[in-house]
Amino acid sequence: MKKVLIVIDVVNGFINEGALSDKQIRRIIKPIKEKIENYLKSGNVVIAFRDSHEEDDQEFKVFPKHCVKGSFESELVEELLPYKNDMIIIDKNTTNGFKTEKFQNLIKNNKFSSIEVTGCCSDICVRDFIQSLTKYFAIEKISTPILVSKNCIDTFNATNHNADEINNNIIEEFKKIGVKILDEKNYKKNIISIKKVSNQKFLNLYEVKFKTENGEINYELVTRKEVPQIISPSLKVDAASVLPYQLIDNKIVVYLIKEYRYPVGEYIYEIPAGLINEGEDSLQTAVRELEEEIGASVVKIKRSETPAYTSAGMSDESIDFYQAEVNINKDRKLDEGEDIQVLPVTLEELEKLLVSENFGAQAKLQLRNFINEQKIQELENKIKDLEGDKT
Repeated sequence: MKKVLIVIDVVNGFINEGALSDKQIRRIIKPIKEKIENYLKSGNVVIAFRDSHEEDDQEFKVFPKHCVKGSFESELVEELLPYKNDMIIIDKNTTNGFKTEKFQNLIKNNKFSSIEVTGCCSDICVRDFIQSLTKYFAIEKISTPILVSKNCIDTFNATNHNADEINNNIIEEFKKIGVKILDEKNYKKNIISIKKVSNQKFLNLYEVKFKTENGEINYELVTRKEVPQIISPSLKVDAASVLPYQLIDNKIVVYLIKEYRYPVGEYIYEIPAGLINEGEDSLQTAVRELEEEIGASVVKIKRSETPAYTSAGMSDESIDFYQAEVNINKDRKLDEGEDIQVLPVTLEELEKLLVSENFGAQAKLQLRNFINEQKIQELENKIKDLEGDKT
């Protein structure tokens, strides 16, 4: 009997662009791609569902218009396209791919040794599919195991919709209905001992002894978490960083902060950023930091990049990235000890500062990327104008 890998809605409309997209979900693409390769090499089956709606689909009464049939949004992400001809592709126009006629025929006419489910969104399409599959197996008295890897399902971040918390809750829900959870981040087997060296509010030092192929090594690491990532793997992000800008007289103005950083003993150019408080998600943190550090309210905000580790050789701290159009119309609320100046700069001034002044690394990269985005947009606008003149 063959194993089956289910890939649900790893399409552009939920990851790269569109009303329901969230680039954070890109973090599941690499592990899913690896699974697809392994399944196909072993002669097993891969089924990929694609969200695909008609222009007047009933689902658009509940959700914003997305993944219209034949559009870029309804296509698999670029990383999965090389495997398209080797997978069984099923288009669906509901949140539940189990109910499609094509899958119904596959599940009735084939006996599989296991079914592994991956994709997004964990709390909508993935959950609907797994609930229907488990009910079907129960009715038909089928004992085929259903598998889920923690790092292969994800959902979007939004206000009152914390992706990491939802993913953790969904995993617990799946366990209760008999789904086997594959925890592929099992680093514990390499740890001989771990010792907490400090007990501070924001940052703590650990000494860890690892077993390697070449013997034992001692390592020091710092963490902001209650338990280090190597002991308790988590998708939870520690901090958020947000690039604020405003359109003034048809020119983009970026709001930098110049902050005294005690570890380096000097002022550093940065952008608003801060740790995620208990009960917050990264988006809420970004909005709060804008108000506290530069006195801004948000006009619109978007995630500009997926979360990343700030210094993986030293710490398991991770950070999320946003861009926000703002209005400066509030009183700042600086924490005790914060020494922050707000500096509005044009893009031309910003480019010069990036060369001549000291910046925090994450801020520098975000700012460089923002400048490049604006230049690309300007070029695209010029091309459109030229094409318009020709017609």
